[in-house]
Amino acid sequence: MITKAELYDAVDAREAEIVAFMRDFLALETENPPGRNYREGADFLTAALEQRGYDVEQVTVPPEVVARHYPERTDHERVNVVGRRFGTDTGDGPHVHFTGHFDVVPAGEDWSTDPYEAVVADGRIYGRGASDMKSGIAASLFAVDALVSLDTPLPGTITQSMTVDEETGGFTGLGYLVDEGYVSPDNTDYCVYTECFDSSRVCLGHRGVLKFHVTATGEKAHGCMAHDGRNAITAMNDFLSRVERYRETLHDRTTDLPVTPVESRHADVSATMLDAGYSENVVPDRCRATFYRVLVPEETVEGAREEVRSLMAETEDEFDTTLSYDEIMYAEPTAVSEECTVARTYAEHVRDFHGDPEFVVSPGSDDQRFVVNDAGIEECIVYGPGLLDQAHVVDEYVPVEEILTAAKVMAVSTADLLGVLAE
Repeated sequence: MITKAELYDAVDAREAEIVAFMRDFLALETENPPGRNYREGADFLTAALEQRGYDVEQVTVPPEVVARHYPERTDHERVNVVGRRFGTDTGDGPHVHFTGHFDVVPAGEDWSTDPYEAVVADGRIYGRGASDMKSGIAASLFAVDALVSLDTPLPGTITQSMTVDEETGGFTGLGYLVDEGYVSPDNTDYCVYTECFDSSRVCLGHRGVLKFHVTATGEKAHGCMAHDGRNAITAMNDFLSRVERYRETLHDRTTDLPVTPVESRHADVSATMLDAGYSENVVPDRCRATFYRVLVPEETVEGAREEVRSLMAETEDEFDTTLSYDEIMYAEPTAVSEECTVARTYAEHVRDFHGDPEFVVSPGSDDQRFVVNDAGIEECIVYGPGLLDQAHVVDEYVPVEEILTAAKVMAVSTADLLGVLAE
């Protein structure tokens, strides 16, 4: 049996290794979009897993699958990594699966330092992906290292999967692994998605999202003879007004689940981009708006689609126009019970560092939905060291202490789930 103190010491002993690993990991520019350097990232993680004794497979997504989800990005290959470590009973025991994504959003400009040359200062590691979410992958890797180093026989299987494209929907990342059976009730009893939410909180799920374009059509005309045309902007203006009134009704749809921040405990919709016109003297025949619709867990994506189509029909009836709908991506809401075994186990061990843990639901969406909704695995939580308010920002960082704490909680919780933690 293994004690908490032994595991905590084993993680602390690896602090320098963790920082060095993060430096190398953050140097990989795995930006998405478009999906840059995924093979390089997969090779880096494959080597890290193989050095630790995992059976590793690189799962390359077929071009036709990539084309179905990201037709404009087929020139960038999609490569995921799956590593399995079998226990002393050749897998006869609980199956614990850690998963996280290694794609990052584009770094952008105005950084104080090079976003791909990690800087360690004041107990923080700076770099694109530090919080979202390469530190989550590092924490799970080194948590298992600490567990294995104590030479206690471990029953069951520990799996680590590292996936791509979460930042643009995850369909060719964790979604593909679920579709292909790499994550299923047959090989996964407990799943921990190591997305950023900080080490003090156990995340039970997320709101849903629907991203889409609506295009209004009309007829071009010279601006001096506008009566000869039909202005698509005018039709879109009517639709936008209806969306704004719809937004007010959405704010009345609230959830009792612990979505954080509390201001996000209602449904919402926002117009986020608008594109129309050719010249200042041409009545436009096209106007396209982009929308971001957020769903509370009690809603469904299909219900949201139907409401949008109803608004489109109202504008079409009011104007001599046709509106078309083009979906970008969707994510169904997801939530598991705080009474599930993996949630209770993690909460118990978070208490050693933060007192009573906070159970939360994410305001955005992430890949947890593939495990819960598609694979049908209810024993799945989100837990990781990254800070949510550091996701996607300039000068992104993660505190080193956050990685150490999360790794300790992961190590102790895994030992507990495997039945080898001393009372």
